[in-house]
Amino acid sequence: MKLVVAKDYEEMSALSADIVASIITEAPNATLGLTTGNTPVGLYNKLVARYRSDSLSLDKIRVFCTEEYLGIGPDNPCGLFSWLNRLFVTPCRLSADRVFRLRGDDPEPQLACLEFDEQIRRCGGLDLIVESVGINGHIGFNEPGSPLDAPTRILALSEDTLEYNTSYWDRDVPRYGLTIGLSTILAARQILLLVSGQSKAEALARALTGPVTSAVPASILQQASQLMVVADRDAASLLSGVEV
Repeated sequence: MKLVVAKDYEEMSALSADIVASIITEAPNATLGLTTGNTPVGLYNKLVARYRSDSLSLDKIRVFCTEEYLGIGPDNPCGLFSWLNRLFVTPCRLSADRVFRLRGDDPEPQLACLEFDEQIRRCGGLDLIVESVGINGHIGFNEPGSPLDAPTRILALSEDTLEYNTSYWDRDVPRYGLTIGLSTILAARQILLLVSGQSKAEALARALTGPVTSAVPASILQQASQLMVVADRDAASLLSGVEV
């Protein structure tokens, strides 16, 4: 594991953009798994800025959006694919055939989950996955109690997750989601974990220094072969032995 402690969210976003841009420059056809939520917004904005300034070519990358709500299609403005599309895919003019989503609106959503993992395999696996950690230790939509070898699947969202996501919705948040599985995350060649804010400090400490347990799904990252963690000082404040 490589840990980088940034002074604040802005520096965390800039450092993580350097990491992602370096990977894409080295492998222009890289396959990326991209998470959603508040934490990676700064990263995506900085990547878009690099693309618009012609300092980063994104024409050949492939992108997998790693979470979605059950019953939500690609055109729903509250959906997670729609969110990633607005923030990153459309501004970077990524070709539609190089962008993959979890089909929450599929009539057979569990089959759609299996096909999502198969699409990743056909692309040769994920070269990089960008993730964050929830206050309850979840990663993606893998909630506490998720089997550590879980594949991509449908699951019930926790009350913590539902409450946190109410700000994105003008009505009740869907109670079920589709998520990339812990086993698929762990199989990525490189994992970039972004964590910001004091509210995430305990979850990050439990994920990186506690036991590997389904009670803290992000703890599975301790078994990753290539894990990069970029956290701001507040998020890293409970990591023992780390000068912040």
